[in-house]
Amino acid sequence: MTATTTKTRAKTAKAATAAPPAVTAEVLPAEAPAATEATTTPQAAIVPAAEAQAISRWEAIACDIAIAEGKAPGKVFDYDDQWDNKQARSWVYELRQLKGKIERARKDAKAVHLERGKAVDESAKLLEAAVQGLIEPHETAIKAIEAKEEARIEAHRAVLDRIAALTEGVETALDASARLAELGTIDPTTLEEFSEAGANRCAEALERLQILHDTLAAQEAERMELEALRAEKAAREEADRIAQLQREAVEADRLAREAETERQRLAAEEQARTEREAIAAREAQALAQVEAARLAQEEAERRLAEELAARQREAEQQEREAKDLAAQVEAAIEIEKELYAATVQRRDGLVAALTEVLITMDPGTAARAIADGTLHPAVQVDWSEV
Repeated sequence: MTATTTKTRAKTAKAATAAPPAVTAEVLPAEAPAATEATTTPQAAIVPAAEAQAISRWEAIACDIAIAEGKAPGKVFDYDDQWDNKQARSWVYELRQLKGKIERARKDAKAVHLERGKAVDESAKLLEAAVQGLIEPHETAIKAIEAKEEARIEAHRAVLDRIAALTEGVETALDASARLAELGTIDPTTLEEFSEAGANRCAEALERLQILHDTLAAQEAERMELEALRAEKAAREEADRIAQLQREAVEADRLAREAETERQRLAAEEQARTEREAIAAREAQALAQVEAARLAQEEAERRLAEELAARQREAEQQEREAKDLAAQVEAAIEIEKELYAATVQRRDGLVAALTEVLITMDPGTAARAIADGTLHPAVQVDWSEV
């Protein structure tokens, strides 16, 4: 028997004798319930029957505590073993029943001996402390096992939730590749009893992400091909326009030559008239034709230059738009990466914060904090789902 147990029994005996003054109750070592001895006969003769009954209840409780203390050294349990855990809970329940007897006896004693209330309360506290001393070693171990089990299950459920979330918010093939890589780092066999559910979710997520990756990659490739075809079409149309302008310039030159030939023919016919009129006519006609050809040539060149400049501007604009589109796509990909990284960082921060808070709390307090919404701003109960 340890020194602590001896002190506890001494306090128990003292508490039993303190309740009704002048009554002594000695609790002997717990070899047998009959070892409890109380000298109550003189008191019973001079106090009312109700007070004598209260005194006898305290003595009976003291005897019960002595019996429990005698059993306590043999109450050694393997709390990880299901059967021993159940036996430990049964033993704690039995001790709690004994605490209940103390409380009921305390209330009865106070009702009978109101003037002795303070002494009764002190006795009850000592008796309860004695029983609590028997309960605490088992209760602490049981609660530690329960907390460990809850933490283990919560960790596995967090992995299952993350697997399910991997298929959400995927907008690009790059996103899908990143999610597939993350999925590849998850080993469902480590989830113990949740391993089958984890394997099923991994298989579903893998199939979904692969489909998303292939679909998005095909769509992106199709968009790039469409842009290339549009650029090729624009270049081909530009080449056709330039060729048309060149043909028009050649045609204008041909018409100018034909006009010159016609002018010479008319000039020759006109020469039959008067030499002076013919010369003047030829000079005037020649000047007019030269000027017309020059103007026609200048007009054709001007139109060609304007068309070329317009096509050049259009080609440059299309090139700028293509570059802008590529830059926007690249920027969107970078933003998506940053958002994903920020989300993971915030999630890890939240998990760390919650873990740090939950470590310091017992399960009941943690549950109430979650229900009240005071555990963390990010943890709120949707009462519409309860």
